[in-house]
Amino acid sequence: MTSEESKASGLYVCQDEAVAAAAPYVSSGYVSRRPSTWRDWFAVGPLDFRQYFYLIAMHGFGCMVLSGAANFGVACAMYRTDNGHKITVWAFKDNTIAGDMGVTIIIQQLITTIISTAMTHFDLRHGMKPLRRPWPPMMHFPSNPTPNGSWLGTKMPSVVREKGLAPLYMGNAEGKSRFVAIILWFLRATSTGSERNVFYQRGITFRQRIERLAWTALQGLWLAVLSFWWYWPIAIAIVAPIFEHKDMRGSWAPPLIKLIFGGVLGLLTNPYIALASLGAESSVRRVYPNAPGLPGEEQEEDVTTQLFSSTPTEPHVLQEVKTGQ
Repeated sequence: MTSEESKASGLYVCQDEAVAAAAPYVSSGYVSRRPSTWRDWFAVGPLDFRQYFYLIAMHGFGCMVLSGAANFGVACAMYRTDNGHKITVWAFKDNTIAGDMGVTIIIQQLITTIISTAMTHFDLRHGMKPLRRPWPPMMHFPSNPTPNGSWLGTKMPSVVREKGLAPLYMGNAEGKSRFVAIILWFLRATSTGSERNVFYQRGITFRQRIERLAWTALQGLWLAVLSFWWYWPIAIAIVAPIFEHKDMRGSWAPPLIKLIFGGVLGLLTNPYIALASLGAESSVRRVYPNAPGLPGEEQEEDVTTQLFSSTPTEPHVLQEVKTGQ
């Protein structure tokens, strides 16, 4: 994409005005007036073979192998050395498997989110096609916590004032309390992919890189919070009946438990992270500028019709956007 095209589409970080946290693009933060339906959550396609292979084989089974191997190595270092402590399921005074699995959920999803979003956005700039509309379908959620803009949102208050944009449209938070608006903004900010995950992008400052890294880490932590309540109990329900009253010291059980748990965690989590990056607002806008959920959409038109009629723009739009040009 040329500098003129990037400016026309807003896919760049403005260099001559105040920029919000993690350096969002000028065009980021569009709020749709069309609410999403359950159908929108499940209708992520149509996907071509390459996208299926990318999500299932590379980000699914590929991540399962890598995550399982990494966890197995860590477990061998932790549990295959005789430090005199028992290895049990529950006792925190010993080496506890239950506690280990709980920590694994948090640490692995934080690291996986940082790595997977970076890889997916890199691939999007080198030939991988995005989804045909933003996903998760949360474009009707507010992109700023307040209608006057915010450093944590996509528009700074000073920019909103200078350009006469206030009050910003708040989507499904219109007419709601400030607390509800903040909650809805937080859900969109932490659950959707964006250019704010691309900490290696050229043309941004060192501070903005750190902000993007922190932003992505926060998304990983939020994903861990959302998924902890079912990953951990199910894993414990499987492991506890078998090993609850055993001292696993000196056995291969702890490394194998961590291998399987880490592998399954990667298999189930990583495709979602990659899918959110493929469905990021900026990713979709680059190739399908009139996709449902974006400013060019026809609100009354059937979503499925738009999905199958949307055609990508020229191949050069897949090249990396040079910010500030």
